[in-house]
Amino acid sequence: MPVLNKLFLRIQQYLLVGKSHFSDNDDRTWKLSVLRLVLLSGTLLTLIIVLHSSYIAYSMNMHFVLVLTLGFSVMLWGTLMLGRKRVNQAALALISIIVLAGTAILLFVPDFGAAKYGLLFLFTLPLLVRLFFGNKAAIAAMLFNLLPYALLIRNQPLDSIFNISISLPQTHTYLSSLVFLFFNFCLPLAVMRLLSTIESQSRTIRNHSQKLNNLLNRYQEIFDNGGTVSLFCDEHGRILQANKAARHLIRQSGRDCHFLHQLFHFDKPLLAGIRLRGTLRSDPSQHYELQPASLAHHKTQLIHCHNTSDMEALDRKLAASRRQHFIDPLTGLRNHNFWYERAYTRLKQSKSLILLKLANLREVNIQYGLNTGDQLLSELASRLKHALPANVHLYRFPGAKFLLAVPDSYVSEQNIQHWLLNQLPDRHIIEQKGGPLTLAADWRAGCTRLRARVRANLLVEECSIALSQTDARQSFVLYNSDYSRSIQRSSLLRERIKRHLDEQDFVIWLQPQYNDHDQRIGFEALARINQHEGASVLLPHQFLPQIAENDWHVAFSSQILHKAIRLLENWPQPMPMVPVAINLAGPELLDDGFYEKLLRYYSEHPLLRRHLELEITETSVLASHEETRKRLTSLANIGATIIIDDFGTGHASLSQLIDISATTLKIDREFVGSLGVSERHLKIVQSALELAGNLNLHAIAEGVETRQQLQILKDLGCTRFQGYLFGKPMPLAHWCKAYDPEFDLEALR
Repeated sequence: MPVLNKLFLRIQQYLLVGKSHFSDNDDRTWKLSVLRLVLLSGTLLTLIIVLHSSYIAYSMNMHFVLVLTLGFSVMLWGTLMLGRKRVNQAALALISIIVLAGTAILLFVPDFGAAKYGLLFLFTLPLLVRLFFGNKAAIAAMLFNLLPYALLIRNQPLDSIFNISISLPQTHTYLSSLVFLFFNFCLPLAVMRLLSTIESQSRTIRNHSQKLNNLLNRYQEIFDNGGTVSLFCDEHGRILQANKAARHLIRQSGRDCHFLHQLFHFDKPLLAGIRLRGTLRSDPSQHYELQPASLAHHKTQLIHCHNTSDMEALDRKLAASRRQHFIDPLTGLRNHNFWYERAYTRLKQSKSLILLKLANLREVNIQYGLNTGDQLLSELASRLKHALPANVHLYRFPGAKFLLAVPDSYVSEQNIQHWLLNQLPDRHIIEQKGGPLTLAADWRAGCTRLRARVRANLLVEECSIALSQTDARQSFVLYNSDYSRSIQRSSLLRERIKRHLDEQDFVIWLQPQYNDHDQRIGFEALARINQHEGASVLLPHQFLPQIAENDWHVAFSSQILHKAIRLLENWPQPMPMVPVAINLAGPELLDDGFYEKLLRYYSEHPLLRRHLELEITETSVLASHEETRKRLTSLANIGATIIIDDFGTGHASLSQLIDISATTLKIDREFVGSLGVSERHLKIVQSALELAGNLNLHAIAEGVETRQQLQILKDLGCTRFQGYLFGKPMPLAHWCKAYDPEFDLEALR
């Protein structure tokens, strides 16, 4: 059985009659199959006839019959071999063999009744030709068969050629068998093979058609129920079909819409394949984008209509957000975000970068209010923008800062400072309800060079470092790498001071104040840092500027205030109690929490009203601030002693001295230190003492270091003194021991 199955499969494969062969769309497959079926079946079925007739012809010495039978057999087998590679040539050879066979029967069989079998073979030509060569060739074969048909009608035998006869005793049997085998087996097998292919292809087509219909129905359902408005239109915009969303939109429009332009309003003409934006005619606030879909082999056009109203509103919000992100609302200038994200990457030519700062804006804000400060900054920015050349780019940076990108065609390192000073307004007049207000513009500038492959933030950092090195005497600084190291040291110092502040490491040292009778009448509380083991000593000139620069006044002064109160509440006995003065820079008094704390302490503790004095530093602009004066007056009204520190060096005026109810003036050490050397300083001190006397204020001269200075002050009428001549700032324990050498320091712990 396995051998038979294998043989059957080999025959099936050779004849190309498997299922896969029936469904093959290549015409060569079924033509080769038909050719092999006809040739193989004909060759095998006629083999017995050929062998038997050849044997009879050989025994009768009819050699020409042998030649014919053997010739036709060779031709059949040769055609079968030719069909492996050349189907059309083999088919033509098969047709030629049939024509030759039919003609030989007609010519060489004397019995016309038997010779008619040859006509039957010729009448199969149209069918076979159609199978292999198409309709035109089949029609030609039909026309050719008119000749055999005429012979059949004539019903007369043809004249013998060369007096050759192939008649054998069994000729009739041979011819009848050939006709039977050819028409009963060969042709039916060929037609069956063709019909099997047609049936297989028909089933395939039906399946494909069913799938196509299902797919079409699915697509129709998708089209009809899609959320997007979709329309089929012709090339003129006529609506041919609309899905549910589109029909709903048409109903909402309240009109019959047969064309797109009746439903939408377009700014441009509708063109095939081109996206178009438009608005709904019934509601112009609704924006749509029409997106034509490409449909090959169709004149109709599928158009998807997307409602872009929300998207366009979002785009507008994003544009506004981008504007807010890139534009400074106060000055209208492009800001630091624009510089970092856009402008820096576009700067190609060599440029100098200048970071400008309006250094006195904070003082303007405090003294005149934030609105005035904003107005000053905005108007100065406008003046700068109009004064600068077109290719000098100006950007607003956080704080009162501006960045300038200046091409080298305008400046060089040698003249950049001179060029900048010519561009900057040094004062500005602001129109206010009370009249024009003239404000000074204190500009500071840090500069660096724009360099390739250096990131934008590093360049700005270099400008910032240079800017940090400016002061009132040097308003313009060009970046130097040494500044970075200085900034790093300053940063480390700032972190160290902040750590001491957070850890409550500040302590009070006391410097005594004496009267002209050599009696101690008070102390000034001065801050020092309680050093940890191994740490270097931080001096006041190191930590006080850091506290001022970083706005740590409130935390610092709160700590000193609490420790001064604790000192007074736990004053060591039997040392006589005298007033202790603490220093306030000014910002603390503007802090509501600190001010309320002071009011509560003075209200609840009579001891503080007698012994805790407040020294306000006159060099701070905040000391002359209107709100500061009001709060100092309130404190004075509940019993606090107010001292004006560093008198003569700052912002105080005579009226302000009266307004804040000060009781004492401290003459600055700058004037005291020059006594005996400068006549001018002598007159200033004399005037200050006379002023204090006229206003019924006490006067303390600080910074007294020599006997000569003390004597001059006494001669001028000064009765209170403070300085190294009387004692340096020292811890409380030192003064306790100085008063009583037997004092037990454990009592202070």
